[in-house]
Amino acid sequence: MNDKVRQYRGLSCAAWGYFFLNFHFRIGSVNLLPGFVGFLFLLGAIGALLPECRNLLLLRPLCIFFAAMYAVDWVLAVGGQQIGGHILFFDLLVTAAELYFHFQFLTDIAALAKSCLPDGAKLAKRLFRCRTLYTLLSTAVAMAASVPAVVWPDHETGYSENQGNILLMLAVAGAGGGAGVSVAIMVTLFQVRKRFRDGDTVEREHCGT
Repeated sequence: MNDKVRQYRGLSCAAWGYFFLNFHFRIGSVNLLPGFVGFLFLLGAIGALLPECRNLLLLRPLCIFFAAMYAVDWVLAVGGQQIGGHILFFDLLVTAAELYFHFQFLTDIAALAKSCLPDGAKLAKRLFRCRTLYTLLSTAVAMAASVPAVVWPDHETGYSENQGNILLMLAVAGAGGGAGVSVAIMVTLFQVRKRFRDGDTVEREHCGT
């Protein structure tokens, strides 16, 4: 496989990974666009882009973990169960690790575009912005899911009107904004992919480092 084909496949995997991770089509409790497929795509992207960006190697163990965890969760969903929601500390730890993964992954891809493409600074800047927004919105969704158990220990008995409104605003803003940012990430990744496919790159030993 030549470099152009490998880079093209890697960036394609990255874009489709974010599609599976952020868009859902459910029948009952089963998601027909499972998250573990998204992480498998991202794992493929990491493997394909390693020659240009060695920093991605640090994310491989986390990607494998999330692919396995999401796969187990998808199987459990068939029986109406889930991994999360049982141990608060574990949920918070997983959320923090996933936020870190996406922040660093998009940082590495942006650095790759900036250093390998003659005018990649513009695309990199857009990815950096998307990365920051994606992290903030994902944090908002995580807060809406996790904060009640920490701040309001009696949340299972019901929320006050103000508490419910705060959680609703966080969830709606995070989910709606996250979908928009996810589309922007995919579009930008496809644009970077096109530039690599056309061969308009700077010859460097390790572009993203």
